[in-house]
Amino acid sequence: MKISKNKFLSNEGGMWEVLKIALPLILAASAHAVNLLADRIMLAHYSDTAVAGSMAAGLTSFTLSCFFLGIIGYTGTFVAQYFGAGAHDRVGTAVWQGIFLSVLGGCFLASGWFWGGWLFSLFGHDPAVVREEVDYFRLLSLGGILLLLNAAFCAFWGGRGKTGMIMAVNLITTALNVPFNYALIYGHWGCPELGIAGAAWGTNLSALVCSLILAGFFFLPEGSRRHFNTCSKIFDWDLFKRLIRYGLPNGIQFALDLASFNIFIIVLGRYGVTVQAGASIAFGLNSLAFTPMLGIGQTVSILVGQCIGARDIDHAKRSVRSARNLVLIYMALMGMIFVFRPQLVLWGFSTKDPAIIETAKIMLKFISCFLLFDGLFIVYSNAIRAAGDTLFSMIVGTSMAIMMQAMPSIVLGYFKINVWIIWICIVIYIMTAGTVFFLRYRGGKWTRMKVIEESAFEKEKKTA
Repeated sequence: MKISKNKFLSNEGGMWEVLKIALPLILAASAHAVNLLADRIMLAHYSDTAVAGSMAAGLTSFTLSCFFLGIIGYTGTFVAQYFGAGAHDRVGTAVWQGIFLSVLGGCFLASGWFWGGWLFSLFGHDPAVVREEVDYFRLLSLGGILLLLNAAFCAFWGGRGKTGMIMAVNLITTALNVPFNYALIYGHWGCPELGIAGAAWGTNLSALVCSLILAGFFFLPEGSRRHFNTCSKIFDWDLFKRLIRYGLPNGIQFALDLASFNIFIIVLGRYGVTVQAGASIAFGLNSLAFTPMLGIGQTVSILVGQCIGARDIDHAKRSVRSARNLVLIYMALMGMIFVFRPQLVLWGFSTKDPAIIETAKIMLKFISCFLLFDGLFIVYSNAIRAAGDTLFSMIVGTSMAIMMQAMPSIVLGYFKINVWIIWICIVIYIMTAGTVFFLRYRGGKWTRMKVIEESAFEKEKKTA
């Protein structure tokens, strides 16, 4: 059936409904991108070794977090489906299971302080860069629990579509992170000059403030305690097991996808500081395109999850279509900027070594080749996972990441084949991934899935 313009822009799965939820998430994700970019710019002006080390160390730290983030982040799907089904009393309990997992995951991540030096000694990077990588990684490992707790708390608002809170907290975090980094990297305002360690401390301190704000608004309001049981029915073994069942494939895929990408970044480091620093700048700028689209992906998860709970599949399909169109428009715009006007986004690095800037420009052109397919992957992978199709996502997604990204990077890097051949492999991989997940979505299996118990739907019937 052809959707009319009015319906397309209405609240029934149209662009306006998507934008109402997505805009705060886009701003929140963009704030995170600003954090990353600010880190890169400040470290680039501090030293070449600092900016080179920040990419591999930061990505390695985040990759290790991703296993737990994938599971904990899936709490939002449970919240969305419970909320859509009208089982509001189960919302707080679902979030609590994510909190328990955050504590367990945070303990593991903190152990990175002890083995981080050994890990980075295996990468074959320049010794001066390795020292920077180890300092950065160890401190980020200590703050890993804050990243996980923030993901669990955000599920409470995100799953219900109340994304304004997530936006506000992320903007506050950015507003604190930038001056923290400025003071601690360079030693301004009476603070010690810590270099790359200062960037890590700035990240951890701003994340701590974020955790305290989210915890306060989760536990203290009487309405939340009464309607959503945020301070009662804390542990539910059956729900905990279901979160592991559906979230574990999500966490494995998330971690292995990032691990494969991290291998690619590590291999680039073997081609010298110029290539490694250029990649750090290029992917920092790519976050301007990619990170806001994660907000759209989160919106797809929220709307599909709520529609699954409400048993309204047509609404879910309209929401996915609207989100896809928004993603493609934005990605096309960023791709044109990267190809035809890269100076618009490279201005902050104008004082860098010209060879590094030219390398970054070439990398931006490669990135522009896969942006549209990256957008398709974001939308359709989030859509099917929000219904519970996480096992397929894990098996197919990780297989492609390993076979088409990690292994070619390792082999080509080992024989020191031209670095641009590796980039061609990455473009082919992302194009393939976007196409495969689009076809899985079109297959429709996700429309017959759910992650919450059947009794939750009975509550919806009683409410109606």
